[in-house]
Amino acid sequence: MVNGSACYKARMLPARIDVAIIGGGFAGCATAWALARRGVQAIVLEREAELGRFASGRGAGLGRQLAEDDATTALTVRGAAVLRSELSSAWTPSGGLLTFDEPSRVQAYVARAERHGLAIDVVDRARVLTQWPEVRSLPIAAGILIPSDGVIEIHELLALYAARATVELGVAVERVEPGGSGAQVTTSRGVIEARFVVDAAGAWAGAASGDPPLDAFKRHLFVIEAASRDDTPYLWHLGNEELYLRAADGLILTSACDATHGAACDAEADPEGLRGLREVLARSAPGLERAGIRKQWACQRSFTPDRQMRLGRDPRRPWLVWAAGLGGHGATASPAVGEVVADAIGA
Repeated sequence: MVNGSACYKARMLPARIDVAIIGGGFAGCATAWALARRGVQAIVLEREAELGRFASGRGAGLGRQLAEDDATTALTVRGAAVLRSELSSAWTPSGGLLTFDEPSRVQAYVARAERHGLAIDVVDRARVLTQWPEVRSLPIAAGILIPSDGVIEIHELLALYAARATVELGVAVERVEPGGSGAQVTTSRGVIEARFVVDAAGAWAGAASGDPPLDAFKRHLFVIEAASRDDTPYLWHLGNEELYLRAADGLILTSACDATHGAACDAEADPEGLRGLREVLARSAPGLERAGIRKQWACQRSFTPDRQMRLGRDPRRPWLVWAAGLGGHGATASPAVGEVVADAIGA
């Protein structure tokens, strides 16, 4: 149940709740979804007038399972399994291709896939180019095909989570502190007493409780006017230069994986982002750099200092639970993130 900001004056927030969740992105909504399945009363407090207004609603929707480390891969593999089964209306099977400059990196990813029971195929450069001939100038030593990867319809996924949750839009959380049975949550529409507070505020995580900010990085994404086939696996090149491409309604969605460090904000596209994309495409995919731009936007990804997701109970404040620092893997990992956070609450 989602209550929009246009009608919030007719409603009062509950004075008490088991779990108050700050943030209506993937982490917050998935946690509410997981708690609802356990019969736990929770409320999502989202300051904007819609869910996923920032990072969650602006991603590329790549259902990538094989991540940079084991901890993240465990979450993305589990998350993708739930997406393919229980949340399948938000998932389109496509397969995914990870490509590399250096053979040593390929072996590290192959070993990680084996540890997590993820079926893959190691493919050569020629095989990659049968799928993406546009990237003929990429220095590809080898690639890994993950047949069970896919593409996520991010707004559909948020809607599926919200259908099982109580969500209040237009509610800004101003402060969280100890009080009552656990914590006192001061919002723009009153005070809520909660046994637990889940901080799922994305790049703003920690702001309400006075914790140090996460590292936030701006990234540009583009839909370019170049033809694609919908059955083509997405491609993500993990080399000295990063680049990803995927089919998007007959066109190509792409990013040069830029990362400009800055404060949490409503990220906006800028000319430097487009210039950077053109330069990378000129070196890697000659011809695409001249394609017209159908759409462009920017998002913000947030990371903890050690680049590991911050999930679970805070060691100093038993009433505070984290669901933050998803680092760009939020869509794929979100079902597993919700489960982990719900387990940490003890529900």
